Amino acid sequence: MDIDDEATVRRSSIAPCVTCGLCGGILRDATTVSECLHSFCRKCIYEKLEDEDNKHCPTCSADLACDPKLREFENERAQMAAACERTRILEERLQREFEISQSTARILERIDAYIGRGQALEAENARLREALENERADKAAAFQRTRVLEGRLQTESERIQIESEIGQKVEAALSKLLQDYQDLVLQISVSSKELAMLRNSFDMLEKENTVYKKSRKKFMGEDINFCCLMCAAPVKNLSVLNGAKILKVRIHF
Repeated sequence: MDIDDEATVRRSSIAPCVTCGLCGGILRDATTVSECLHSFCRKCIYEKLEDEDNKHCPTCSADLACDPKLREFENERAQMAAACERTRILEERLQREFEISQSTARILERIDAYIGRGQALEAENARLREALENERADKAAAFQRTRVLEGRLQTESERIQIESEIGQKVEAALSKLLQDYQDLVLQISVSSKELAMLRNSFDMLEKENTVYKKSRKKFMGEDINFCCLMCAAPVKNLSVLNGAKILKVRIHF
């Protein structure tokens, strides 16, 4: 139902005595049928009666004969005009109230939309708060892991420092051991040369001793001076031989 229909309904419901029985609108130049006192717009009733051969009241079908008696009521016209003015004012008031109600409905719709948006924002805010709490928890856990890793790093650094110091000590000990080994090799080399010389001397003395023993047997019967002379040389050679043996044993150990 549009606004015009609503206005018609309102006019008929508010002031049924000022409406035309033909057009349904507010009476214009109201004309009353004397036989039944039903009122119509002048234009509407004359057009209706001109089109009909048998004249009847459009409302109650009362017979109006061939020449119906119509009278205009000027007194009622002023009343009708006042009623129409009141109706117009009332319609304007109702229209304003209708517009206000429409505006109120739109405002309520906006309020509902704002409420829905507020609820959505509140849900989003709750989600963001939860995400923030999770982020803080992750940061706290990461900080704790960082502290644990720093502790492990400190322990590992100390271990590496200790191992480095031990390595330096081991390297110094190995260097000293190598130097001692080289010195020992040099000493063994020198001793080997001395031993070789002593071996040569020992071999020569062995040979001389052998020659001496053979010569002694050969010249056993000679005079005593010659024997004493020959005995002095072996004693000297034997002392050298014993010294070589002692040196050989010392180098071996």
